[in-house]
Amino acid sequence: MSHKPEKRQTNTEQIKENIESSIHNMEVAQEIIDNATDNKTVSELQAKNQRRVEAIPSLIKEYKEEEAKDQLEDIE
Repeated sequence: MSHKPEKRQTNTEQIKENIESSIHNMEVAQEIIDNATDNKTVSELQAKNQRRVEAIPSLIKEYKEEEAKDQLEDIE
């Protein structure tokens, strides 16, 4: 089962957007945390940011794998 290069390129771009979006959301959440007075809001945002921190390495790994597939297809 092989993927079309266009599809994988789309996957690569989507993964990159997900990484960038996660980082942006972490920054926004941190700004809210810094100014929040509601402990529940702070706790929820800290938990979300922790999940993002844990997810980003997997996204980066997936991005690198897709990029490698793209490069192999270019060689073939």
